[in-house]
Order: sequence, then C-alpha cells, then structure tokens
Amino acid sequence: MRKKFSLIGEITDFDYHGPWGDYNSPKPLKAFLDTLSANDVAEIEINSPGGSVIQGVEMANAIKNCKAKVVAHVVGIAASMASVIACACDEIEMEEASFMMIHDPWGYTEGSADEMRKQASVLDQMKAIIMSFYRGKFKGRTEEEISALMTDETWYTGAECKENGLDCTVIASDVRAAASIVGHKFAKIPDGAKKYLDSKELTDEGRAEIEAARAKAKAESAAESSTGNKSRLLQDYLDDPEKAFSPADYKAILKELDAEGFAARYKGASKKINELQAKLDKAMLDTVDYGTVCQARDAAEKALQDFNDQVKQSGYENLAALIGAVSDLTSKLETSAKDLADSREQLQHMKETRDLLTGSVLSPSNAAPKYSTFAEAVDDIGYVAACQKYPELKASYRNKKK
Repeated sequence: MRKKFSLIGEITDFDYHGPWGDYNSPKPLKAFLDTLSANDVAEIEINSPGGSVIQGVEMANAIKNCKAKVVAHVVGIAASMASVIACACDEIEMEEASFMMIHDPWGYTEGSADEMRKQASVLDQMKAIIMSFYRGKFKGRTEEEISALMTDETWYTGAECKENGLDCTVIASDVRAAASIVGHKFAKIPDGAKKYLDSKELTDEGRAEIEAARAKAKAESAAESSTGNKSRLLQDYLDDPEKAFSPADYKAILKELDAEGFAARYKGASKKINELQAKLDKAMLDTVDYGTVCQARDAAEKALQDFNDQVKQSGYENLAALIGAVSDLTSKLETSAKDLADSREQLQHMKETRDLLTGSVLSPSNAAPKYSTFAEAVDDIGYVAACQKYPELKASYRNKKK
C-alpha cells in the first residue's frame, strides 16, 4: 500500500493552507520522506503551479535521495517547479485531464547593466539545474529541444505528455481536484487548465494571515539552525532566498552553507552546490569581470556551432565523419607521394642511361658501323647523312676509286 503526501498549492518557504491559498515549504515533505524505508512506496499527489526555484530544488533533491520508491501522481497541474518535483520522482502518473508545464526560470532585479547581467547568469545556472531533472524523464529529447520547450512555456495534457516523450503513465479518469493559488502569472494558460486555478485577490486580513505564517516559519527555522555566528549576508539569504545577490556574495553564501553541514545533509544539493562553487571559483576571480567571462563563453559556443555547421555543409553529419574522411585522404596522398617518388627515381635512372648512351663512351664514331660499304649507307640514309655519320666508309670508297 502506498504512503501518500499531498503537494497542493504554491511552493515557497513557509506552510499555509487556508481560505487565502495553499503554500508548501520543503520541511513537511522532507519529514514525510524521512519516515520511509527502502521497502516503502510513496505517492506524492501534485496539484501545484510551482513557485520558488530554491525551495523546489530542495524538494527535488530530497526526493532523489529518498530510500523509498517515489511516484508522482499529477491530479491537476504540475507547472513550473512542480514539474521539476514530478520529474525528480522514480515514476510519473498523469491523469488524462491533468496538465504539466515547463518554462524558463524567472527572476527580478534592479540596478545597473552589470547587475542585470549577473542576474541573467544566475538564471542560466538555475535553468541548467532544472534541465538536469527533465533530461532523465523526457526520453529521446535532446538538451537543445528541452531548452526550447522551456523557453516557449510549453503546456501538455496528460495524454500529450506521453506523446511528446515524457516517461509517464496516463490514467483515464474524471479529475475534479482544484488548487487555491494566489497571484499566479503564466503567459499561455490553456482554457482547460484554468479550472484548476482558483485565483483570488488577497484582502488585508488574508495578507496579514499569510505574513504571520511566513514569519512563524522563519522564526522556527532560525531557532532550529541558529549557531549564533551567522554572517549578515547568510541571514539575508535565509530571510529572502529569492533576493538577487552578486556572484561574489553567492560564493560567500555557499561557503558558509557548506561550513554548517548543509551540503552533507542533502547529497543532491551538495553536488549542485559544488558545481556552482567550482564555476564561481573559476570565473569570479578578483581581476576578472564576470560579464566578460560570459561573453567569452558565448563566443566560444557560437564558434563551435559555426564550425559544426560548416562540417554539415561539407557533406558530413558530424566532426568524426569529417576526421575519418581527412584521414583516408591523407593516406591516399601518402601513397601517391610514394608512387611519385618511385616514378621520379625510375625517370632519373632512364636519364642517366640516356646520357651514358649518348656520351663519348658510345659515340657514333666509336660505334660499330651499320653498313659494310659507303654505297649501302647512301642508298639507305642519303649522301649527306652518310658523309656525316660514316666518314671512314666514305674515305675507304675514295681510296678504292683511286
């Protein structure tokens, strides 16, 4: 029998389920997963528009590191980070009338052009992490295709998920689940998906109730993990994970999180933290402008793509085929060069033989005469030629006449 956990509503850093909406932090999900053994099967019932990337990745990593088999059951919508959580599970079950949506991560920032570029780089890193979860579930889709689907904000019904390469089971049923979502903003919501989103405007009373829940969650978190020596920078991050920091600040935050044993608690998160820190260590040297590094990376990627295009234009599908063709041609050229060298050697030998035959050693004057009498020579080659070539025969002829 499955053990069930319901992920209904928005993914954020606090928990609240009431008349003003549904909000989910990673804490209850991780507590549920910690109770499971390797012999258990867990079902995560999902009807969520997504939410915080940071909190969603924490949930997805907790699922990845769970000992039990975890099955995602999408009963309404798995959009944005909720789709990442679904793809982190071992199996996905999609109700036929449910929806899944994937898109690029969003972010908000203000400041100079450099600050905007820094925020764009952080969003690129977040997209790479999100795609690492999608790659394992979208069979037959290339990384470029998945990236394009995210950029386009792609919506699929349960049946369309299966048709478009998602590794899932489609369940035919009449789904009546509904999520109470406050303030969702998507560009391409299908009409069929709107029935699952009960969007409502917050009153002052509702806003106060939700802020109280958020404050309570922050206080509990601070009480559980406080060490008394957190830096102001780390505390700012814990208070508002969605806040935009500079790359250098992110590097400092990662170091402090790692020092507190954060990475040791979640292996999946540890790997991503280490990857991010390695990138920052490489790119964010004191004397290096991060924007310049990104431009150089983009230029290198474009150069590689241009070269691959040239390879295809030359009639070869990939670089390996072109290298093989060049190797064959080189081998043929080497063979031709050897044949040419042999021919030149033979020609040189023929020239030397010719020079020997036409030289003084075997000159016409020393060669044996072809004719026995001068008259025979005149009859064959003419008088002038006979006089030039056979003067001794001519002299003998004159002596006889005298």
